[in-house]
Amino acid sequence: MLRKIKYYRLLIYQCSLPLYWKQVVNTLFKILNRNKLPLISFRFLFTLSLFIVSSFISQASAHLNEKPNILKVALGSEPTTGFDPIKGWGKYGNPLFQSTLLKRDKELNFVGDLATKWRLTNNKLTWIINLRGDVKFSDGTPLTAEDVAFTYNQILQQGSSHDLSILKMAEPLTPNSVAFHLIDCDITFLDRLSSIGIVPKHLYQKTSKNKHAYGEKPIGSGPYVLNQWVKNQYVSMSLNPFYYGKKPAFPKLIAVFGSEESRFIQLKMHQLNLSVIPQRYANQSIAGYKLWSVPTLDNRGIVWPMTYQQDKNATYVSADPVIREVFDYLIDKQLIVDKLLDGYATPAYSIADNMPWGLDTQNITVKKTSLTHANALLKKAGWVDSNRNGVIDKQGHEASFTLLYKSGDSVREQLALAIRSMAAQVGINVDIKGLEWNAIALQMTTTPVLMGFGSHSASEVTYVYHSRYAHTDFYNSGGYKNTKVDTAIDNALKASSWQASIPFWQEAQQQIQHDRPWTWLVNIKHLYMANACLNLGTPITEPHDHGWPLTANIEEWRWQCQ
Repeated sequence: MLRKIKYYRLLIYQCSLPLYWKQVVNTLFKILNRNKLPLISFRFLFTLSLFIVSSFISQASAHLNEKPNILKVALGSEPTTGFDPIKGWGKYGNPLFQSTLLKRDKELNFVGDLATKWRLTNNKLTWIINLRGDVKFSDGTPLTAEDVAFTYNQILQQGSSHDLSILKMAEPLTPNSVAFHLIDCDITFLDRLSSIGIVPKHLYQKTSKNKHAYGEKPIGSGPYVLNQWVKNQYVSMSLNPFYYGKKPAFPKLIAVFGSEESRFIQLKMHQLNLSVIPQRYANQSIAGYKLWSVPTLDNRGIVWPMTYQQDKNATYVSADPVIREVFDYLIDKQLIVDKLLDGYATPAYSIADNMPWGLDTQNITVKKTSLTHANALLKKAGWVDSNRNGVIDKQGHEASFTLLYKSGDSVREQLALAIRSMAAQVGINVDIKGLEWNAIALQMTTTPVLMGFGSHSASEVTYVYHSRYAHTDFYNSGGYKNTKVDTAIDNALKASSWQASIPFWQEAQQQIQHDRPWTWLVNIKHLYMANACLNLGTPITEPHDHGWPLTANIEEWRWQCQ
């Protein structure tokens, strides 16, 4: 009973009870929690509390088909550095409050957003971009090449998750044209132009003394304006009156933040029109709601520390290529897809399956799960259980390590549990530990981590596998280095055209597949639960981030009930 009280107290905070009634119900629950009431009184007060809550839920349900004045959504995680493109906002999705130079269509081809034309000079070291002349920021000031150049140069100077190390400088040529001068040839540079939102130079300079000021109250040229951000709770937004594109059908939005559990409670109470959901809730139907499954490039895998460090036993294990090969035969990817993720995923074999810079899954030989073969490989390499404690060892090192994953992420936790169970079958001991990313960052160079990537750009191959990014941020955290891979990637970047670069990406992938710096597990499908009246149009194939990228086609969203 006390567990039910705790659940329903959480429930009333997530619902839209008027403040007075929230206080009444909360007081009743406090009395119940003392657990010193006669049984009859206890049941009466508990029933009364639930009656009050359920009456308001019933009212919400009665208006389920009516078009809301404010569309309430839960689009995933709250950006820790705010809504500032210079600090990384929008990297894996639509910046929403700002505009980008280019964007992707349904086939992931480039189309213009702020840009009307773009061309590469003959020496392949400068991109010339022509801009629309009719764009204004939400404060009414014109957006010009000065703002574009300022945005890119600020990222270059400050550094962020947007990697612009290949850029020498951005230069405004005219009010409506800008040049990007590169240090070296990079066929993937154009991809950056579809992920970096443009900020107003005049405003950003004014707020430069407070490094968080712009991100907390951004001004941009995107379809929406951020009105209020109550941290750890929600952001409210309204249509940008100066937006140059097709205006969305919903004049006001509220995006709420919270745990997977709290978001699903709000869905069940009809307090949200749309929410991201993890796979574990996919088969829990809610009356009046529809499940949307969106294809993605979002993957999960284990990144292995590749160099042995004497004081770190885990690195002795992960640096052994036989151990990494054995995991190909231990991990039953299809079982994970079918049983853990309810079919809302596919087995993964590279950083971008079926993309030109990844592996074509129809042309690779899938290794079948085989404990017999795994045991034979281990024995041949000298991994045996000499201590008879159930854990194999070699030269005084036990095959034991901790696998880190992001805490609060149920999909990663499920994957970690499955890996632990499958590895134990051949005497490999895997402890699992959920931590926040800042804590993982302190250990990831010497401890295997369950990570994910997935981008619309081939540049991610460079970041994750090229030796110059070894131990750089969350990219090549395992310190993978192979000169053959470096050469193939460099040749791809310097290719005369995108088409000419593809064989080099494939060459790199073949060597990567042989070295196994990662054990790829699954490609995740992004799931959303939406009011059945809310039509989300045709979402594009989404990158790694789950939630905000869904807004890339927000102008297509419609309320289809009368």
